[in-house]
Amino acid sequence: MNKRYLYAFLTLFFILLFYFKEPIKIFVLSEFNQLKYNLKSLYQNIVFHIDIHINQANQIKKLTLENKEYIDYISKVAPILNNCEKLKEFKKIKNPNITFTQTISYANLPDITSIYISFKDKNITHPKGLIYNNLAAGIVIKGYKNFSLALLNSNAKTSYTVFIGKNKIPGILFGGKTITLKYIPKYKKININDLVITSGLDNIFYEGVKVGVITSITQKKLYQEATIKPFFNSYHPSFFYVVNF
Repeated sequence: MNKRYLYAFLTLFFILLFYFKEPIKIFVLSEFNQLKYNLKSLYQNIVFHIDIHINQANQIKKLTLENKEYIDYISKVAPILNNCEKLKEFKKIKNPNITFTQTISYANLPDITSIYISFKDKNITHPKGLIYNNLAAGIVIKGYKNFSLALLNSNAKTSYTVFIGKNKIPGILFGGKTITLKYIPKYKKININDLVITSGLDNIFYEGVKVGVITSITQKKLYQEATIKPFFNSYHPSFFYVVNF
């Protein structure tokens, strides 16, 4: 009995398959094509998003590199612009015996009283005057191949000759935290607020560069001494002239 039903079912199945094979074929092909289309669309969508991600990553990398280039450029240009601003305040002095120079760096931090400057003279055997806006700023004492060592007025090793007041009373300036004038003739009258200028007699400066004014006077046994308030007191010196006889 079971075999009869089975034979009947198979016979019916093959009859239906024979009559409906084309519609079935069309249905199967249609479903397959739809599946293939869906898979292709999915693949293209994935590739599209991967391309977007890669392009974004490349763009970010490109912008990062460009940003670094801009930062590097700004870091190089900023000091130049800053120096240009400072140069506006720097007064031009017409004198054939001076040479323009600029600060390279401090020479011996944390000491800020000695600096390296771009002045080139390997054969410095005698100190040379250092001038800022026609103010005595210090002395240049040693030359190297491409730069020189300068001591500012606030350095204890700085020394040069000066004139005091209208009568040009001679003295010798000694630098340091307190700038002192020594070996002033005892018989010469000096006063508080007298102007102090370079004498030029030591061949370090030319005569007339302003140094400062007297703030106190001390009488010694053989000489007078005085302290001065210097005109040059910049903690960020950028440009100078070197007296170059």
